[in-house]
Amino acid sequence: MNRILGLDLNDLIAGFHAPSFAQIIMMLLGAYLIYMSIYYNKKPLLLLPMGVAILASNMPLPKMTTEVVNGFLGFIFSGADSGVYSILVFFAVGTMIDLGLILADPKNFFIGASSQIGIFIIFYIMSSLSVILNLGDNIAAATSIIGAADGSLAMYMASLIAEPRYFAPIVIAAYLYMELLPILQTTVTKFMTTKEERKISMSYLRHVSRGEKIIFAVIAMGFCGIFLSNSFPLIAALLFGSILRESDIIKNFSVNLQKSLNGILTMLIGIAVGSSTTAETFITFNTFIIFFFGLFSLILNTIIGILAAKIMNVLTGGKVHPIIGSAGLSAFPIPAWGAHIYGQENSSSNCLLLHAMAVNISGIISGAVVAGILLAFFH
Repeated sequence: MNRILGLDLNDLIAGFHAPSFAQIIMMLLGAYLIYMSIYYNKKPLLLLPMGVAILASNMPLPKMTTEVVNGFLGFIFSGADSGVYSILVFFAVGTMIDLGLILADPKNFFIGASSQIGIFIIFYIMSSLSVILNLGDNIAAATSIIGAADGSLAMYMASLIAEPRYFAPIVIAAYLYMELLPILQTTVTKFMTTKEERKISMSYLRHVSRGEKIIFAVIAMGFCGIFLSNSFPLIAALLFGSILRESDIIKNFSVNLQKSLNGILTMLIGIAVGSSTTAETFITFNTFIIFFFGLFSLILNTIIGILAAKIMNVLTGGKVHPIIGSAGLSAFPIPAWGAHIYGQENSSSNCLLLHAMAVNISGIISGAVVAGILLAFFH
């Protein structure tokens, strides 16, 4: 009775595989991400493919099917694991930024660069506690870079020095905290500044010629290649994109490139990160540690950025708005817009967007520089 046409029906029953409790949790997480992306329009290009990939990678599949699924997901994941996606993201961002903003007022670059000090502090703390945390210096470096608030930068670090089981927690923490930036910026800035400081007006930035921007990009690329070789792929891609932006010949092409390339990369990154988010590697105590110190690094970077802006305000006789210090992160353009909006909430005459953008661009460059310095210890 159990055989029909020579086939054993027991084999059909054996084809059903019950998921583990951890796999059920991960599948619910994947379903939740899909729900949030569709019904609440929360980063649909990232969360929708990530949710689908989490579902696929946590299904209790038989070996034959698992090889097919892993083969497809592994192909897409290879772009993240090799650092290719991160470099392309920096290139796309480069086509959007205006280097003239940091050349117009160099003190904004100092503020953005100072913000990254928190990354070194968290790296030192985690390295000092490596025995207690049961995490190596490589994971400490990859976790501390979350403070730059840049998912692509965290992905670059994790792909080069972190073990595969830590890739998903590090990258997901970085992208998650990017979404929390507006709330975090407002809270920290309100705590760190006074009402009088939040009403400081800033002068307009001088005009910077196209020639100055291109010359700066070429010189900076050369210096990076000589002194910061580990950061060269990211910074070179960023500066190359900026040079394309300044070129009249391909100006329209760069605008179209921003939209299409960013959308495609975001979906690929979502699939790559989701495919590595398995129950065995994600639901662990080490994941909690990574999320905790990643958030600590982000808060510390924001605090140090505001302190740097306050110091610069004193040195310039009250000409620098401390709020722009909160924009010294690598995510673009979220911190700059957050600083500008909060500034206008305190005084309608505050027009901080260009200054905040300058600090934000400085944060992108200095974040990549810090990543290169940390990588020098491991490569």
